[in-house]
Amino acid sequence: MKKENQQDHLENLTADELTARKQDMKQYFEESIPYLEAQVKYEKLLSDIAEFKFKRFQWDAQLSMNMYQMQNPEEADSEDPEAPVPERKLKQV
Repeated sequence: MKKENQQDHLENLTADELTARKQDMKQYFEESIPYLEAQVKYEKLLSDIAEFKFKRFQWDAQLSMNMYQMQNPEEADSEDPEAPVPERKLKQV
């Protein structure tokens, strides 16, 4: 209902009122630009931090795997990535 009233109000505006309304909207958006630019900078920094944390986690995981393989070479050698996976069967209930 309110949208219909706003639509009717906009349709009933004169050319000068419509021009003034457009000018007000343009001024509002231009005044908002510095805030939006600050938000973009903030979001970019958050994204960079999240990416850095992910890369650091990957590096730590890889380092941990390498250290484990160095400390337990017999286990690392016994795990053949090309070895077939044994077939698993579900229990009968």
